Amino acid sequence: MPLDTVIVGAGPSGLAAAHEMTRHGAQVAVLERLDTVGGLSRTLINDGCRFDIGPHRFFTRNQEVNQLFKDVVDNDLLHVSRLTRIFYNNKYFNYPLTPLNALFGVGIGSSFGILGSYASTRLRRRLNPRPPANFEEWVSDQFGEKLFRTFFKTYTEKVWGIPCTQIGADWAGQRIKGLSLIVAIMNALSKGSAGKAKTLVDEFMYPRLGAGQLYEKMAAIVESRGSQVLTGRKVLRLRREGFRVREAVVQDERGNEEVFEAGSFLSSAPLTQIVESMFPAAPDNVLAACRSLRYRDHLGVHLKLLQRPFPDNWIYIHSAKVRMARIANYRNFSPWMADTENANPVTIEYFCFRDDDLWSRSDEALVEFAVQELGKMNLAKPSDVVSGFVARSKRAYPVIEIGYQEHVDVIKSWLDQFENLLPIGRSGMFKYNNQDHAMATGLLAARRQLGLGNYDPWLVNIDAEYHEGGAASSEENSERLPETTSAGR
Repeated sequence: MPLDTVIVGAGPSGLAAAHEMTRHGAQVAVLERLDTVGGLSRTLINDGCRFDIGPHRFFTRNQEVNQLFKDVVDNDLLHVSRLTRIFYNNKYFNYPLTPLNALFGVGIGSSFGILGSYASTRLRRRLNPRPPANFEEWVSDQFGEKLFRTFFKTYTEKVWGIPCTQIGADWAGQRIKGLSLIVAIMNALSKGSAGKAKTLVDEFMYPRLGAGQLYEKMAAIVESRGSQVLTGRKVLRLRREGFRVREAVVQDERGNEEVFEAGSFLSSAPLTQIVESMFPAAPDNVLAACRSLRYRDHLGVHLKLLQRPFPDNWIYIHSAKVRMARIANYRNFSPWMADTENANPVTIEYFCFRDDDLWSRSDEALVEFAVQELGKMNLAKPSDVVSGFVARSKRAYPVIEIGYQEHVDVIKSWLDQFENLLPIGRSGMFKYNNQDHAMATGLLAARRQLGLGNYDPWLVNIDAEYHEGGAASSEENSERLPETTSAGR
């Protein structure tokens, strides 16, 4: 008997969709390529400690997604005090940047240079007004060229692997919406004044046993309702008749093939991958668009340390002297992430493409390299390291480079013709969004497939604010998933 829905991927969007569909009595099968659920939000266990793939803290302006998180995590919910900083030029700066901390931290001379650069940039734009063409121009317009080069350029290029001039201005506008140097200074000077919104930077929610615990619990709920969450399942082909998918051909961890028939399909697998798995194949122009899109790969080097290297939840590494981009200590999220009082589970993150030298290194070489970089930053010594391992995540982040949207539009226009297939989530929709947005796309897609309304998951986060400086959830500013959402084709 065919299933109601097959869901490809057991990350935030896939499991949120499965949770919603089974809540309404649907029978689903969730197919996950890895051996555990959670996607990039999964939690791994090694040598008695727990490690997230990268640091995650949960906050959202969406009241419904917020409540879903609380309901599922339940009595394992923690409220964690937040400390996150930037490491630059052997100094630590607040994150998000606070003007006084940034200006005094770089020195009086550099501070005047930053303010002068901002003034000259604004004057130049006033004399020659035009929309910014790329990420570098957008940030320079808002903060001045000197501050851009000090606090934005090195880290951004570490993460994306391309010059800031090749990154779309729309990505900067989404992530840093409504903020400029002058606005940040005015906010700092008026801090605590009446009417100023409480920000989301002081505290966040976190599951006691790691970010992946949310999805482990969600998967358990789905299975308790009689549906399946199957790990170690790689989708080989989606067989279609015209614009209707009939079945998914899947390979299990032993190499055996399975076939899953369903009335509808949701996919959080990379957008390019799901199109390339179609049989019969997609048109040539659609396949060409897939080949024009790139994903950034992710390496997490996970170390168990005996010493507490820093008090932060995580640190952004803006120094050009090391290749690591971010480092997190999960003991500072939850003491239950460590197996002893002295243990500190730490993750060092590297971003790369699979033809980079970092990706080709062995796990042992990567662990050694990460330990050496910790030493360069005076955060840990080799004698502090008890054990280490590496987690490799292919196609982790969609690269938002100039021109990408044209290729996504070609793919989306073709997929829009399908009667029973919807992409969801960050990778599935090629949208750089947050965990809560991914969950929202899953909820909307599930409701659409259930016939509850003409919901469009593509509209999630279409005009979102960057949450690091956004307002805290309240009755005034919280958002609910809409009762009906225009398909907006």
